[in-house]
Amino acid sequence: MDFKPCDSKESQMHIISYRGPGMGGGVSPSLTRLEASANGNSSWWFMGGENEVCARFGGSEEETIGDMAKEIIDGHYRYCNEFLWPIMHDLSEYATYSGAHRHAYEKFNRIFARKISRYTSATNFFVQDYQLALMPLQLKRLCNADTAVFWHIPWPKSVPQEFVEPIVDITRSMLSAQYVGFHTTEYAENFLKFVEEHVPGFRAFPDNLTIARDSVKTFSPYVHPFFDGKIDAYPVQSRSQTQVLVAPLGLDVTYWQNLSSSHKVGNPLSGALKTDYILSVDRADYTKGVIPRLKSIAHFFDFYPELKGKITFAQICGKSRMNIEAFAKYYWETRSLVNSVNAQHGTDDWQPIVDVPGPLSPAELAVLYRDASVMLVNPVRDGLNLTAKEFVACQSVRPGTLALSPHAGVFDELGAWSVKVNPKSPIEMSAAVHHALMMPEEERAACVRRMKTRLHANPLNVWVDTFTELLGTQESAERASGFVKTLPLSAARG
Repeated sequence: MDFKPCDSKESQMHIISYRGPGMGGGVSPSLTRLEASANGNSSWWFMGGENEVCARFGGSEEETIGDMAKEIIDGHYRYCNEFLWPIMHDLSEYATYSGAHRHAYEKFNRIFARKISRYTSATNFFVQDYQLALMPLQLKRLCNADTAVFWHIPWPKSVPQEFVEPIVDITRSMLSAQYVGFHTTEYAENFLKFVEEHVPGFRAFPDNLTIARDSVKTFSPYVHPFFDGKIDAYPVQSRSQTQVLVAPLGLDVTYWQNLSSSHKVGNPLSGALKTDYILSVDRADYTKGVIPRLKSIAHFFDFYPELKGKITFAQICGKSRMNIEAFAKYYWETRSLVNSVNAQHGTDDWQPIVDVPGPLSPAELAVLYRDASVMLVNPVRDGLNLTAKEFVACQSVRPGTLALSPHAGVFDELGAWSVKVNPKSPIEMSAAVHHALMMPEEERAACVRRMKTRLHANPLNVWVDTFTELLGTQESAERASGFVKTLPLSAARG
């Protein structure tokens, strides 16, 4: 691949993420929109295939710029999913720490950063999530790059003492960025608190969400991007502070409304169900609260036996990370519980829990959302949860009710008009679901109207425009600086 120069006079967007275009979840489509906002002056760097480092320039076809050793990829994957994932979700009981996996994580970030620096003259990057937390410091050392980091998962309330040191390592790298973004005020405050308590050399200022460095100018090894092995002492002028942003990811509301109002696609459950249904859309992940939800369903039909045969719990709950022991065990426990609840409460012509057949297109998912009587979103801990927003966007003339855990990041935006569920108490959850199901239609409609107003106040393009401005030309970043510090906070707290 040829070296890719960048025109510093134009608005630019240079995205680095673990997953690339077309991947599942809410982040990839959002990044695609962000990439498009740069009007062709963009690059997107990501992992593709089994071990390929890939790039896409100006929205063109992806190119392979190199590969990575399988043992590094495997170790990085395990460090992310066996250690960082549970720690960041305040579920350290699931965490397994390995020094070898940590070393692979470090090498993965270092090699990825070096490959990028050798193929572009860009000096500002938008780095996504926990898989690439060491990237800001690596890019600072390699090409004195400015970065913004967006942390799509929670930042923990506390970290067990035995795990503090590796999290400090990640935090120091993040603090080499200009901006660090979170979905909620709580996560931002948790991050500031962690810095204040565990990271010497930095001072946190919660009132304006900034972190100041005690020393500004440092010397770092500079690996020249054009020459293998050339290392010089290169003065890196660090910025005096890192700005922490609260910028919850928005939704393309019009897109989901159009899908749900189309009559081209039927409901995937139309042939399987004869009842109304309560919908859950997640995966078999211990952060999602699947096991407490299944237990609550058993309690639901114990407490409200008159609803047997009249309501069904429909779920999309696929396998997740089955090569990680904790996830595989959790999945098989969920399957055992589904079978147990169905055996206990089911009849010859009705089952209390049904699995929605998949995979589903966005259009099919929109119809499922539209027709659900209740959307049950009950994570134990979740960075945001876009499915709750998608459900609200798809509601029409006879809306359903959103039953929502306060431990989902999206609760900050929609919680006031949802039915709150306690994912740690299956008995309380069953009562909350019954309340949601019995809510009068007029009250449902009023709640949905208020939630849609919130969705329209924070559409996807607000998040896109915020980071496009911050990481565009220097002039546009300076224009945006006073605006961005306050807008995400007011949007999150309003």
